[in-house]
Amino acid sequence: MCFSRRSFLKSLPAYALTPLVLHACSRPANRLLDAYKAQIIVFGTEVDLTLYHPDQAVINQAIATINADFQAFHHEWHAWEKGGIISKINQAIAAGQTIQIADSIRAFIEKSQRLSAASDYLFDPGIGQLIALWGFHGDLWQGPPPSALQISEWLSQRPSIKDITFDDRQQLHCSNRQVQLDFGGNAKGLALDLALQSLQAAKIEHALVSIGGDMKALGNKPQEHAWQVAIQNPQQPQNVIASLPLYGGESVVTSGTYQRFYQWQGQRYSHILNPNTGYPADGFASVTVLHADATTADSAATALLIAGPQNWRRIAQQMGIEMAFCIRHSGTFEQTKAMEKRLKLI
Repeated sequence: MCFSRRSFLKSLPAYALTPLVLHACSRPANRLLDAYKAQIIVFGTEVDLTLYHPDQAVINQAIATINADFQAFHHEWHAWEKGGIISKINQAIAAGQTIQIADSIRAFIEKSQRLSAASDYLFDPGIGQLIALWGFHGDLWQGPPPSALQISEWLSQRPSIKDITFDDRQQLHCSNRQVQLDFGGNAKGLALDLALQSLQAAKIEHALVSIGGDMKALGNKPQEHAWQVAIQNPQQPQNVIASLPLYGGESVVTSGTYQRFYQWQGQRYSHILNPNTGYPADGFASVTVLHADATTADSAATALLIAGPQNWRRIAQQMGIEMAFCIRHSGTFEQTKAMEKRLKLI
C-alpha cells in the first residue's frame, strides 16, 4: 500500500505530548561524504536523522519538513488526547455511532487489520481499553495493575480491530463499543516509512532515520556497503549483543519487555500486553525484525514477542517475516535462517 505523505499528514499516533525540539546539527554537508546529523524530540523519544547530500539547503528543508509533519502527526493522532482523529473515532465507537473518515485513514486502519489477522490478533490496535486498565496510556506508569475481575470482564468482550468495518460512504462502523484504537504498536514504523518518503521527495538518496532506536535506511552509507545497526542486550541495555548490516529500503525494529514497564510489589509489568490473556507478554525479552516495510516490521516485532518461543515461527511465516532475532529472558536466542546469515553476534 502506498501513501502520499501530505494526504496522510494527520494520520499518525503520537506517543506523548512532548514538544518537538530540533537540536544543533553536526558539520555542514558540503560534500557528499559529509554526514549531516539532527535530532528531534517527539513521540516521547528521540528521532535521529543522518543525511548525506552535497547541498545543505536541501537537507535543512528536508529536516524542517519532517519536523513540521511530525508536529502535525503528534497533534492529530494521539490516542488519548481529545480533538484528534483517533479520539473522535473512539468516541463514536463508544457511543455506538458511525463516523466519516478520510481515505488515507481508512487505508491505514485496513492495513493494520490485515497485519492483525496475520498475527492471529496478537498484534491488535483495538485493545486501547486494556492498555488504559494497565495504566500504559500515559507518560507515568506506576500501578497498581488491574484486578483479575477487570481482566476477565475485558476478555469477555474481547474488543478487536477486526470489529471495525466501512461502507461505501467512507463511514466507519464498529460492532463492539468496547473497542478503543491505539496504534502505539506500529506508530514508529509508520513514522519511519513516511519520513523516508519525505527524504525521497527532497531528492536525498542516502539517509538513516532512527526513532527510539528503530531504523529505516535510504540508500547505503557512502563509501560503505551498508549501515551498521547495533542490537541491545536486554539484560544489560547499555551493552550490544549483535550487529546487523542494514541496506537501502530496509527497516529494523526491536520490541522489548525491558523498555517500558513498572514494578508493583516486587513484580515487573511490561507494557506489551497479550490480548488473549489480558496480561503482559513474557515469552521473550526482545524481538528484532528486519523488513522492507517499517509498519510491518513494527507490528511483527510486537506480535512475535507476544507469541513467544512456542509460536513465533508460525506467526512470522504468516506475517511474511523472513528475518527475526528473538532473545529469551535467560539470554539464549532464536532466529530465522535468513537472519542468521545476516546478523553478527558480539
